[in-house]
Parts: sequence; C-alpha cells; structure tokens
Amino acid sequence: MLDRQNYPLEIARKVLRPETISEVRSGIFSSLGYSILDRWALNQPEELKKLEAKSSMDLILNLYWQQEKEAKALNSDTAWLASKRGMTDTEILESMGIDMSLKIIG
Repeated sequence: MLDRQNYPLEIARKVLRPETISEVRSGIFSSLGYSILDRWALNQPEELKKLEAKSSMDLILNLYWQQEKEAKALNSDTAWLASKRGMTDTEILESMGIDMSLKIIG
C-alpha cells in the first residue's frame, strides 16, 4: 500500500532495468499504465523481474492488456456512478471483479 504520492514509474524504476522503463515511456501507455506497472512493482516485484528477464516484449504486452482491461472498466457507466458515490478506482475495479495482479500471459 502506498502512503504518499509517487511520481509515475517511481516504484517500477527500483525493480526494472532502465531500458525497460524507457520502452514503457516511449510506448502506448497512459498514466493508468504507469500506475499498473508501479502497482505490480510494489506488490509483485519478483514476478515482475522474472517477466522482464523472460522478455521485455512479454512485459509490455501484459501491461498493454491490463491497461486496456482496466481502462474499459473505469470508463464504463457503472464506474462513473461508483465514483460519484465516492469509490476509488481500486474499489471500483475490485467491485467489478477485475484482477489487478500481474498474471503472466504469453
């Protein structure tokens, strides 16, 4: 759990190689993607390192698909109504059954 505001990719930089961070920054990722990567780096650093060691492209693809899944959920009418009731993005995703952990695909 985070107890203070972090800069985008601040946590991921401590886990991943600089080359991988550069790939993520030059890619198709929004601030949501950066938040996902930081979450994985905080909660599952060893799994994230293993995925990076396997292939940075696999890491990029996993991040892309997770970003798409979470963005679709957070842009829904259901999420909009939940946010109006004061729910955080994390609470909204959990209530929608979205798994936010790193799942290695491919």
